[in-house]
Amino acid sequence: MRVEKDKSANANPMRRIEVDKVVINMGVGESGEKLAKAEKLLANPAIAGQKPIKIAAKRTIQPFGIRRGEAIACKVTLRGARAREFLRRTFKIQNKLYKSQFDTYGNFSFGIAEHTDFGIRYDPLVGIFGMDVSVSLRRPGYRIKERKRQQRKVPARHRITRDECIAFLEREYGVEVIEEPE
Repeated sequence: MRVEKDKSANANPMRRIEVDKVVINMGVGESGEKLAKAEKLLANPAIAGQKPIKIAAKRTIQPFGIRRGEAIACKVTLRGARAREFLRRTFKIQNKLYKSQFDTYGNFSFGIAEHTDFGIRYDPLVGIFGMDVSVSLRRPGYRIKERKRQQRKVPARHRITRDECIAFLEREYGVEVIEEPE
């Protein structure tokens, strides 16, 4: 007599999808006081809870008064439990994503219009800042593309597809993925 095992128990652990990193970017377009306020907001425990780094402009854009090398944005990279917790809080705020926000490798990006959505009170002295969130997913075994010795490409059969990424988000975070509005 054969005993049937649960399908999920037989699932290959190397096919498991996990959150690699979450990058939160606040582009303010100028350095100085406005950038300092954005940095303070990103460091707030209600958003990221860790110290951001400044991002410099790659080129000069005279009509906007931006010089090359001038700090105009700040970002934070979250990994592990912090990244998962941030996504959980974020998807309570914004529970719908468009299919066009996903790339062919299973990564996705979306925007948050106001920092006040995280429960931070509006302060007229600070203003309102939006942020861009980029999420990278990975499977166990992706280390082969990052290691120093015998570096290899991740084979196509092991990469995460757009559909697998969407299924992961629906299962883990309850996110609804919809088509673009016309």
